[in-house]
Amino acid sequence: MIYFDNAATTPICAVARESVLVSMESDNIGNPSSPHALGLTAERNIKSAAQNLASILGCQASEVVFTSGGTESNNLGILGATRGRREIQILATNQEHPSVIQPLQHLGYDVNFTAPSEWEARICGEKTIACITQVASETGDIFDVPYYAAMIKSKNPEAIIFVDGAQGFCKIGQSLKDVDIYAFSGHKIHGLKGVGGLMVRKKILPLFFGGGQQKGIRPGTENTIGIMAMAAAARFQWQNRETYYNSVSEIKKILSSLVEEIPEVYINQMEKYASPFILNMSFIGVNGETLTSMLSSKGIYISMGTACNATKKNAPLAMLGLDSERAISAVRFSFSGMNTVEEAIQVKETVRQCVELLRKQRRWEPLSERKTSKGLRSQGSKERRIKKNGKRGKNNRNIKSEESPIN
Repeated sequence: MIYFDNAATTPICAVARESVLVSMESDNIGNPSSPHALGLTAERNIKSAAQNLASILGCQASEVVFTSGGTESNNLGILGATRGRREIQILATNQEHPSVIQPLQHLGYDVNFTAPSEWEARICGEKTIACITQVASETGDIFDVPYYAAMIKSKNPEAIIFVDGAQGFCKIGQSLKDVDIYAFSGHKIHGLKGVGGLMVRKKILPLFFGGGQQKGIRPGTENTIGIMAMAAAARFQWQNRETYYNSVSEIKKILSSLVEEIPEVYINQMEKYASPFILNMSFIGVNGETLTSMLSSKGIYISMGTACNATKKNAPLAMLGLDSERAISAVRFSFSGMNTVEEAIQVKETVRQCVELLRKQRRWEPLSERKTSKGLRSQGSKERRIKKNGKRGKNNRNIKSEESPIN
């Protein structure tokens, strides 16, 4: 098995697994809100996890709020920051995740889904909320969070900067100095599913009530085991980020070379820089869903894009301006530090074989050959018309055998 779908979810790493086992086998069974010794132990473990995460985020431990995952983090961060506000100006990148897009649309305001490079002239009013995806889940494009956050704050110091960091947390080293709310997810960094978090520097209001945990921002009994595993995974990922960054860069380079070896293969990247952890490619003449299924049958697991967009047939790529043929032929490879160069070499060769087979089944021809074939058909039809009519039209000329592709 070769797993190249790490942007959807990642395998649990050894340190996270060990954290889970230790927690389950120890006396860590108390409710963190209980006043007895077991509850106090659980509370201490959660505070320790918050401190570890805060050291990575560059914030205070008191500014870390735990959630059930990236989707809740995005909803709580966006809706919590906008509750009670009126006449809000909302800016968002044109590559946001559905769990950012839909909460924004739910607010009922006009949202400018545009490239951040266009924002400077659009900023107006005090109640501006800017949503910046750190790393686009479809293409891997990296948005310069420090630059855009500083630019917006210089224009409007009261603006709220929200960042979806699900694909960048512990992978891309960017300063969050001017960021007010930052969302992350445990299972994107080799932790458990069902746990995530927010860095919150500006007041947000809760979406539901009861219990009063986490200052009432996110009430409900905390997932102690999941939180501890996420913190352990984050610490390990952060400590090894340079090693992993370099290793996945090499893996991406190997697969990217298919562009030079197979006709009409494209890398879908819109920004100047892209994460080495994600590679989106279009194989013209091949349906992306069919290629994904064929690779799956061979024990190679990739995707067509964001799992939360799986039924949209790569609509996000079409929204970015790619033509339908390029969008429908797109697939996404995504990597982790657990992947190897040897896997990349094997996947590259298997992809090549699958693409050649699928194109052959469709009797697909490269664009250069299609143009030649079209020219041949056009030229042949013209010659047949001349022979049939027995004369040349006003604009016709003699077709010499050496000029004609048809003998």
